[in-house]
Amino acid sequence: MDMNSAQKICMIVGVGFAGIGLFMTLIFLFAFGKPGAFILIPLMFVVLGLCFIVTILVMLHNKKMIRVHGEKYTAKIYGYVKNTSYMVNGRFPLNVKVHYFDNYGIEREVILPTSISGGADSMFPIGMTIDIYEYNGKYSYDPASVRGERLRREEELMDNKPIDPEQLHLIAVRCSNCGASYKAATGYASRCPYCGGYQNV
Repeated sequence: MDMNSAQKICMIVGVGFAGIGLFMTLIFLFAFGKPGAFILIPLMFVVLGLCFIVTILVMLHNKKMIRVHGEKYTAKIYGYVKNTSYMVNGRFPLNVKVHYFDNYGIEREVILPTSISGGADSMFPIGMTIDIYEYNGKYSYDPASVRGERLRREEELMDNKPIDPEQLHLIAVRCSNCGASYKAATGYASRCPYCGGYQNV
């Protein structure tokens, strides 16, 4: 399973904390004989490192469950948006905006959290076809599925048409990043006006 840059950093930190804590625990046990309560100091590092590792593994498992049990859709890569809710290496990561038709033939828009940190070699070409998966309102994608396939009604997915306000259904949304509430249109990705994070509605 592919990890994004933030997950890789957290995994490295977790392995580092757990390794240092385990090493220090062994030193305390063999060098001091019976360290008593002092053994809790390096064990806290082990527990903290394991918390990082388990959190990342649970996130990867959830992403895998979306692909295994989710509904598969064929989508077109429409563009990129900056995720301004956090920074990686001093810049905002890019997320992929895709358009697809759901099972009822209605055009939908989704922001996929790819966390690409920039650079033409790591980005998917705009207009390419990609397989996405939806399971319980969560989305994932298969990076190996990017291809130049032409889809039926592709022009509708790729044009920049104005949205008729009468067709929009606004609902109250709670931002998954900062917890703020705001109104957003169903079926489209929305940007939180407070933190700048994107989420699918």
